[in-house]
Amino acid sequence: MLALADHNPTRHIRAPWVNWALIALCVTVYALGVPWQDFAFTPATLSLTGGTKAPGGTPEVIGQMASYIFLHASFLHLAGNMIVLWVFGDNIEDSMGPLRYALFFVLCGMAGAGAESLFSRNPMVPVIGASGAIAGVMGAYLLLHPRAQVLVLVGLRVPVTVPAGVFVGLSVVLDLIAALAEEPGQVSITFWAHIGGFAAGAVLLTVLRWRDVPLFQPPVPHPEAAFLGLSRWLPSLGDATTEGTGSARWWFWIKTAAFFILVSLVIESFLA
Repeated sequence: MLALADHNPTRHIRAPWVNWALIALCVTVYALGVPWQDFAFTPATLSLTGGTKAPGGTPEVIGQMASYIFLHASFLHLAGNMIVLWVFGDNIEDSMGPLRYALFFVLCGMAGAGAESLFSRNPMVPVIGASGAIAGVMGAYLLLHPRAQVLVLVGLRVPVTVPAGVFVGLSVVLDLIAALAEEPGQVSITFWAHIGGFAAGAVLLTVLRWRDVPLFQPPVPHPEAAFLGLSRWLPSLGDATTEGTGSARWWFWIKTAAFFILVSLVIESFLA
């Protein structure tokens, strides 16, 4: 699954300059071919794990916990992360302002590194990528705009719209399942970094957001021009603007999540 767009305008800032700058920085670092071996984070070097320490000691470890965020292994790795950051990051910057958002992004990435260090079964494998920090952005988005409609590419081929709460919630659940199923020696995605970043994002949002920014905001109605004019043609797996109240609201989320999972499984089975 890949989020492509949302229809959720900003209210406090004219443009998400910091979010754009973070994307530009990641793209520039990748384009310049910066040697990731010098700036990647190796979970075993964090003192809490009792593993091999970095030659530069604590300052080097802290620096790598931040620098690894801006490194990517391949163009697809970079593109997938930057698209998701483009979709969700502007609204988080809007909720707390540019300077706080920059701090928020780095702290989420560092929290992801810490979680990977504590729980990874492959602590000697270097970690790179912005996915932990972006998971923090998604965690904050879940608390702010759970009912916002998000355009998702299921199986990397089929576009559908779904409430952000379903997409983000399912992403976290899948990350947790994959993290628990990880075997020692298996080189895979850093799922614990995702989970740590997500948790940090949810917590940090409550501290860093502006006081007039409420949690669990109502969805913005979609004009027909939404999603590049394709809104009227896209299949929707749940309209959160008409979810009702009380038990009807819970039933809406259950049905939407079940439908989204079913559609995803069907599409993935045909594309496998």
